[in-house]
Amino acid sequence: MSDVASFMRLPRTLFLAFLFLQIVPAVHAADIAVILSANIEAYQDALRGFKQTVNHSVVGEYDMRGDLERGRKIAKKINRAAKPDLILAIGLWALQVLAEQDLGRPVVFAMVLNPNNVLDPATHNITGASMNISVDQSIRIFKRVNPRISRIGVISNPNKTGFLVRQAELAARGEELQIVVKEIHSSKEAIQAVNALIEEGIDALWILPDETVLDPKVIEYALLASYRNKIPLLGLSERQAQMGALLSLSFASSEDIGRQSGELANVVLQGGTPNEIPYTTARSVKLTVNLKAANKLGVEIPENVLVSADTVIR
Repeated sequence: MSDVASFMRLPRTLFLAFLFLQIVPAVHAADIAVILSANIEAYQDALRGFKQTVNHSVVGEYDMRGDLERGRKIAKKINRAAKPDLILAIGLWALQVLAEQDLGRPVVFAMVLNPNNVLDPATHNITGASMNISVDQSIRIFKRVNPRISRIGVISNPNKTGFLVRQAELAARGEELQIVVKEIHSSKEAIQAVNALIEEGIDALWILPDETVLDPKVIEYALLASYRNKIPLLGLSERQAQMGALLSLSFASSEDIGRQSGELANVVLQGGTPNEIPYTTARSVKLTVNLKAANKLGVEIPENVLVSADTVIR
């Protein structure tokens, strides 16, 4: 009996299933390669969150060990040998390496602060999950603490955080707030910028994730100026709140940032175009309130803010 005759004798459901398999090609299971900037706990947490979320297989994990040249060699090796459908870059250095050389493959990043500083506006194949806190969320916390606040001072190196200032200015308008900006290009100018903001009559000071401002001496001076002039200061880490900032907002979970990157990877691998998918800000955010600082500043923290705080320093 011929093969065709044999198949014709199969039950109808099995016969139709056989025909379907002959007509419809097998679905390609996408492969993903991962480059870690370094083998540290936060990056491993992000990778774990990514794996929990992404619907495809991770076929290779590569550790740059903090070495950009090693990272460049890894990227070339991945492109030549592994030929993945997508590359996950965990950390700034991994993203920098993949932004330098367009491998013609989609890239999703995780655990990167201020990705705009690495990505060229013309980059078309990269999206991801940043460590940044939404500027809208930062702006709103000022109003929640004190509705009378109207002028928020920020110090910014336009080459580092100019994009954040522009976002903040737009968000502030909706809250009837004004962002008062002092631009600097080196840490040496930062203390003078703090003084200039205070002289112009700001109601609060906001520390941006700007490496030009984050010199320890600058932060210490800003905190002292905050106390002397009774001006609330919003920091960007729990450590800064412990040092004396009234409030801080920081990302709460490396693993959740990894999950966000996994969600983005799923969209890309389903046909989404990376440059049409905006990178995300951290959705799991930690609010720290320093009641000792509030007492020194003469500020009463509203109960609804205290209830929503993750950590309260008493």
